[in-house]
Amino acid sequence: MMNPCVLPEPADDTVGDGRWKSMQAKTSESEVLFIGDSIVQQLQFSTLWTEKISALHCINFGIGGDRVENVLWRIQNGELDFNTKIKAVVLFVGTNNTDCTPHEIFEGIIEIIKIIKHRLGDVYIILPVSIAI
Repeated sequence: MMNPCVLPEPADDTVGDGRWKSMQAKTSESEVLFIGDSIVQQLQFSTLWTEKISALHCINFGIGGDRVENVLWRIQNGELDFNTKIKAVVLFVGTNNTDCTPHEIFEGIIEIIKIIKHRLGDVYIILPVSIAI
């Protein structure tokens, strides 16, 4: 059986706002790209983002409900096509892949990293870790 996490798939646009398309920052001074699911998306509304992170020339491409395969699809379909020099990418995704094994999620994240490196060149990739105890 094929790993669903390595098969790019657009997410259902349940809100109907085409959010991922508006996140294609063609002209931006951003140096750090945050990409992932609702955990990343909600970060931009926090005091931490306002007081500390935004000053670092960051852009937030988090979309609530996104799965690994949705992020994979987004980065293959224009989300990384912008005229700026991203120095680092913070990638946090996989939380919504509750029907996948950790290994499947891992393989999908590796695919995302390969595409980011191919499209953006020599960038740092930061993978925050969440551990449930």
